[in-house]
Amino acid sequence: MSKPILYYALFSPPARACMITAKLIGLDLELKLVDFTKKEHCGEEFLKLNPQHQVPVFVDTDGEVYVDSHAIICFMVGKYAKDDQLYPKDLKRRAHIDHRLHYENGVLFQVIKDIVARNIYGGEGDLNQRSLTLCHNAYADLEHFLLKGNFVAGNELSVADVSIHTTLVTLELLIPPDPDRYPQIAAWLERMHPLIPDNEETNLKGAEALNARIRSCMAANKLK
Repeated sequence: MSKPILYYALFSPPARACMITAKLIGLDLELKLVDFTKKEHCGEEFLKLNPQHQVPVFVDTDGEVYVDSHAIICFMVGKYAKDDQLYPKDLKRRAHIDHRLHYENGVLFQVIKDIVARNIYGGEGDLNQRSLTLCHNAYADLEHFLLKGNFVAGNELSVADVSIHTTLVTLELLIPPDPDRYPQIAAWLERMHPLIPDNEETNLKGAEALNARIRSCMAANKLK
């Protein structure tokens, strides 16, 4: 295998985090699209790679398979980056970055999962108050983190910024963070956009695809 393979779907914030991290460190990937409309994520060959039938999946050049975007982006930086800026070896900095990655997975991304469960699969035609509460609680946490530096874990860009950004640009289309209420988030988004390679074609396009799917389902649910 000449280069690592990333199985992805553009609508997936975690998959986009892996694509963006690879670009930031100059890692050339072979990208393999997993078509969810054709249920390729449930196919026998894909399930051999990830029985959780989720993207992203990273297959390294030695054939080793890695799943979960947070594990993948940290592995990619550790093995392939020219330096450790995005995921430092310094244990103090790394612990704060790890915390922000856990926040993204356990708090912020859970808002999207709640919306998908309710509005794509649960038949609800409007955003549920529960989803809104979860979202604003997550925004309040992020606003607090950003009081301590220009980025989510201090004053240097890290994999945590990439991971949180891919999720937040999706949520921003559904539940925009009011800049008066969340000024630190607004300023951080402005700082982040030019730092994300192929932001329009990869990150924003993927966020818009998921947003369109959610809003289409909401409209259809209202007609039932």
